[in-house]
Amino acid sequence: MKKLFRHALVALDQSPASEAMVKCLPDLKEFGTQSVTLFTAAAVAHQNHPTDEEKRKWQGRLDEYAARIGESGTFEVTAQVDYDSKTPVPLRILKGAREAGAGYIIIANRGHSTFREMLLGSTVTALLQQSDLPVFLIKLRQDDTGNSDRPVLRCITPCRDAFKHILYPTDFSDTAQFAFEILQRLASGPAERITLFHVQARGKVDLTNAAQLEEFNRIDMERLMVLSQELQKKASVDVDIALSQGPAARMIVDKARSVRATMLVMGSQGRGYISDIFLGGVTYQVLRHTPVPVLVIPARRG
Repeated sequence: MKKLFRHALVALDQSPASEAMVKCLPDLKEFGTQSVTLFTAAAVAHQNHPTDEEKRKWQGRLDEYAARIGESGTFEVTAQVDYDSKTPVPLRILKGAREAGAGYIIIANRGHSTFREMLLGSTVTALLQQSDLPVFLIKLRQDDTGNSDRPVLRCITPCRDAFKHILYPTDFSDTAQFAFEILQRLASGPAERITLFHVQARGKVDLTNAAQLEEFNRIDMERLMVLSQELQKKASVDVDIALSQGPAARMIVDKARSVRATMLVMGSQGRGYISDIFLGGVTYQVLRHTPVPVLVIPARRG
């Protein structure tokens, strides 16, 4: 656990999104990260056989990013371009992370639909679905004051503020417990405030049965209190607990907004009725709708 955040692989596609990520990376030193590998899965004209010009283009741009980050003195930086264009990009990112010895992956997501919900790109979606490493997902939006020929993207929630208030939604599943272990690491480090939040599942509680509702509330509040006490044993961090009923994803997004959360930490798959759907269904919907950066913790493997 101590080594988890020491080395990050940063997935960059060398688009305007990459510019925004490079600017915010030094702010993520609060994770305890000491070194980063900048990684690009390049698209080349001839599979696995890049021309010298293509190599100069891809590697040159990545080296520029590395030099800019290196000037800050925040991290040790390496830059790697992968040209295996026959392999899907998410698998290339995961392979790059393993080969680099990274403990977690940083990637950005951008865009929204006409209904103002975040659109998860195919690469981000597949990466989150397949990753056995934690993934820190940064949310970006276009700055309308930028040059329309080359749009300027910025973090919706500044990365420097990510640790001010962490919202941890839990369904008390094994994956949520693993996410809690990582939350404890953050609590003893950079976190300033943490809210522990549980949404009682639809069908689990009969809202018309006052006695049953009271009993479920008592049990779940006791569980949240135990987690709160565990956090406070390890660190002097402010901890709030909260309980709600309703559609889990909507309640989590609303809670993040109402408490002004600056980051979410949550497991990738829970124990709910739709846990067989990608990212447990709930996590996927939260990722689509929240503007807050999310640290997604995969289920423990093996």
